[in-house]
Amino acid sequence: MKCPRCGLIVTDQVPQCRGCGFSLEDLDRRAGRLPERTGFVSDHAGLLSPEERAALEQRLARFHEENGGEIVVATVATTRPVKPAEYVFWLFNRWNVGGPEHAGLLLLLAVAERRIESEVGYSWEPFVSDVESGEVLDEYVVPLLKEGRFAAALTTGVERLATILEASKQPDPAEGGTS
Repeated sequence: MKCPRCGLIVTDQVPQCRGCGFSLEDLDRRAGRLPERTGFVSDHAGLLSPEERAALEQRLARFHEENGGEIVVATVATTRPVKPAEYVFWLFNRWNVGGPEHAGLLLLLAVAERRIESEVGYSWEPFVSDVESGEVLDEYVVPLLKEGRFAAALTTGVERLATILEASKQPDPAEGGTS
């Protein structure tokens, strides 16, 4: 994954970024209490109705069952005092999205900052780059957010990113496919 401050590649084995000194431990101190992960959807900002949350949770569970890895959605009222790009990196790592291989993607909607951020785990970077993820957010999600359509925005982002990931899935030779 890339450091949210300077963009250099960082791994679990390195306690801090060699380029700028960024560390998860520093974020632990600055970001405050870690919000609880409540499944594939953690709506801490209360933006989704129970029905919207359940539908999104079901879609993400189905993606997980069919493809492995996980797409996770989080909403928060604010990321203060840290920047949203740092906060999404912190949540991704502290929630262990995608397990030890980081086979996952986290979408974070920060209400007060009016930001939507994504963090792609390093196992998925060959399949959906930070650039592609950003393009999906800018082109499809942000316009819906500007209209106040939070559920539609998050669902659209999930569907677009899931489509990219599903299209890139290579057949598994163990399942009779070829590679």
